[in-house]
Amino acid sequence: MPPVARTPWTVAALLPTLLLAACVTGAAPALGPREFTQLAVGEDHVCGLRADGVARCWGANDEGQLDIPGDMRFRQLTAGRYFSCGLLLDGALACWGRESADWLGGESGTWATAAAGRHQICALDADGAASCWGRVDRPPPEGPRYTAIGAGAGHACGLTFAGGLECWGLNNRGQADWREGPFTALAVGYRQVCALRPDGSAFCQGRTPDSSPHPATSFASVAAGREHACGLTATGAPVCWGSKVDPPAGPFTALASGWGRTCGLRPGGEAVCWEMDEGIPALALNVEVAPAFAGREFEQPVELFPWPGGGLAVAERPGVITVTLPEHRFLDFFGPRLVLDLTARVAALSTDFLLSAAPDPEFDAFPYLYVWYLASTGDGSELLPRLSRFPVAGGHAAPDEELIILELPPSSARHKGGAIRFGPGGMLYLGIGEGTRSDDAQDLESLSGTIIRIDVRGATTERPYRIPEDNPLLATPGARPEIWAWGLRNPWRMEFDGEGRLWVADVGEFTREEVSLVTAGANLGWPVFEGARCHGERSACDALDATPPVATYGRDLGCAIIGGVHHPANGAYLFGDHCSGRIWMLDEEGEAGWSMRRIAHAGHRILSFGRGHDGEVYVLTEGGPILSLDLPP
Repeated sequence: MPPVARTPWTVAALLPTLLLAACVTGAAPALGPREFTQLAVGEDHVCGLRADGVARCWGANDEGQLDIPGDMRFRQLTAGRYFSCGLLLDGALACWGRESADWLGGESGTWATAAAGRHQICALDADGAASCWGRVDRPPPEGPRYTAIGAGAGHACGLTFAGGLECWGLNNRGQADWREGPFTALAVGYRQVCALRPDGSAFCQGRTPDSSPHPATSFASVAAGREHACGLTATGAPVCWGSKVDPPAGPFTALASGWGRTCGLRPGGEAVCWEMDEGIPALALNVEVAPAFAGREFEQPVELFPWPGGGLAVAERPGVITVTLPEHRFLDFFGPRLVLDLTARVAALSTDFLLSAAPDPEFDAFPYLYVWYLASTGDGSELLPRLSRFPVAGGHAAPDEELIILELPPSSARHKGGAIRFGPGGMLYLGIGEGTRSDDAQDLESLSGTIIRIDVRGATTERPYRIPEDNPLLATPGARPEIWAWGLRNPWRMEFDGEGRLWVADVGEFTREEVSLVTAGANLGWPVFEGARCHGERSACDALDATPPVATYGRDLGCAIIGGVHHPANGAYLFGDHCSGRIWMLDEEGEAGWSMRRIAHAGHRILSFGRGHDGEVYVLTEGGPILSLDLPP
C-alpha cells in the first residue's frame, strides 16, 4: 500500500497530466522500461508507474494482479493483497486481479486519488468525499472531506483539511481511533496507521511495530505495511522499524510498503525492494517472457541449454526435446525443430518423467545427447530410472540407436532427482534421488540418494561406462564405485561454477530446503539431517560426519527448492522455489559466510533454470512461459 502525502488534491491530480504532456511534446528524454515515478506494493507483487503514464507490474500473478487491462495510461497506482488498481488520466478507476471488478460494484465516476487495502479500495472524489468498496467493516462517514486517504485490512483513514486523522472500520487494535493532529502525511498498513507531524516525527497507532523510531527522527514521508513501517528522511535515507532486516542505503526519493516488503525509488527511477517478513534483503528485478519463446506453450519444461549448432534446446517432462533458433526466427517457419521424441517410452503410470538432458561438451568430436528419464517396463506397471545416450546427426537424435548407460531397479516415480552435468575432465555427473526410500541415501551399496561420477567416452553396449580412477569410494569394500557423494534426498539441479565447484539444490521433506557445495566423498546427511537440522536421533547426528549446507530456508518461503545457475559476471549462485516462485541470489562474503537475498519473483511455479549461449539466464515455469531474468551487476 503506497504512502499518501497530504497535498491539495487539485495539484496532485494535475501534476501527472502536466508530466505526461511534457513527455508527449518531447520535452523529456526517452524513458527506459524501469524508470518509475511511483510504486505500489501488494502482498507478493509490485507495480511501477512511469512518467508517461505506462504501468508495469511484476511478481506473483496467481490472481491476475499483473494483468493490466488494455493499453491504459495512469496517473496513480495502488495495490492490495491480490489485486492492483490505477487511476486513469481522466480520473476513472480501473482494477485487475482477484474480485477487483466486484469490489468496484459497478461504480463509475471521477476520482482525485485512490488507496487499496488488503481486500478493499477507497477513493476521494473532487470534493474530498470518501467512498470505499470491498471488504469494508464500516463505510466512511458522510460529511467529512479529506485531502488524503489510506486503506488497511478492514479499516481506512482520511486526513482532514485541518490535519486531523479520522478513521473508520475494524478497530480491534485501536487502529481506527481518531486523532486531532495536526498531521501532514498519512500511511495505513495491515492493522496500523502511521502519520507525520509538522516537525517530521512519526506517530503510529494500532498494531504498531516494535522499535518505533525515536521521536526526534524527522521524516519527509512514511510508508506502512503489515507489521512494519518505514520513513524517508530529508536526505533520502530509509529508516524502518518492526522489521528483521536493515533497509539498503539511500538515497531514495519515495517509499511504498506492502504486506511484507518495502520498495524504494532511486533518484534515477530504479525500483529496489527488500523483504521485511523474511529477514532477507531483496532486489526487484525484471522478469519477463523471453522474446525467443514468446507465444510458445510448453508442457512442463525441465531443461534449457545451448544447442551445439545454434539456438536453445528445451526438454519437456513428457519426453520431447526441441530446438528454437531465436536469431533466425524468420527461417523457423514450422516452429521449433524436434530433436528427440521419447513420449512412447517415458509415458507410464501417467507420470511422463523426462528429468534431464545434456549434450556432450565436446559435441563436434562426440555428437551425443544424454537423457535421464523414467522408462516404462513392458507392461507399464513400473518405472525404470534410466540414463541413455543418443547419437545426433543432422540436428536430430536417433531414438532407435539408444545406448542405455545406466538403469536402476524398478521403483516409484517420486524423488528421482535429476541433472546430468559434465564436469572437469569431461566426466559425467548425475544426481539421483532416494526414491522415497530415505535409508538408501546412507547405504553405499545403493545408488539412490547419491551423485555419481562416470566416464562415458567410448561407451559400448558391453561396457557403457568406466569408473574414474580417482573416485572417492573406489577402494571402499561393499560401496558402489560410481558414487561421488551421498546422503541426498532429491537433488533437483546441479551446476558447476567457474572454479569447478559443484553446487547442488536438495529438496527437503517437512522443514528445510538446502543449497550445498559438494566435494568428492561428501556425505550430505539425509535422512539423519534435513538441511543443517538434526532429523533423526541426536546420537545419530552427533556420530555422522555430514557436510553442512551453505544456505537453507524453511516452509515459510516455499516448498521445494529449484537449483539454478551462476551469475555470468560475479559468480553468485541463483536459485528459486517451485511453489512460491521466489528467486534468490547467494553471494560469498569472505569470513562472513554466505549472503542470501531475494532478487525476483517468477509469478509462476518454477521447474528449472537454464542458460543461453551468451550466459543469459532463463526461468522455466510450470503452466507458464519461459522467462528471461534481467540480472543485477
